[in-house]
Amino acid sequence: MDGAGSAARFWRITLPLLRPVLATVLLFSVVMTSSDFATVFVLTRGGPVNTTQILATLAFKFGLATGDLGNAAAISLYLFPVLALATYVQCA
Repeated sequence: MDGAGSAARFWRITLPLLRPVLATVLLFSVVMTSSDFATVFVLTRGGPVNTTQILATLAFKFGLATGDLGNAAAISLYLFPVLALATYVQCA
């Protein structure tokens, strides 16, 4: 691309070549963040006013802390299709 500026080189050459790597990194980040129970639970236990609550800690809170196993199971089962959809979108 003779005469192309730096922005054109980035959008037409660099980004298309990096797209598979970016998709893989984004997929792993989504999966690991949604299932990273230990870090959130140890550091904040859901945080003040549930600001750092993720679905894994919310399921734990409902299931073991309050004994509401039905809601905990529903939250846990909600994780699977969300992660499966994220995986499909990233890989397709």
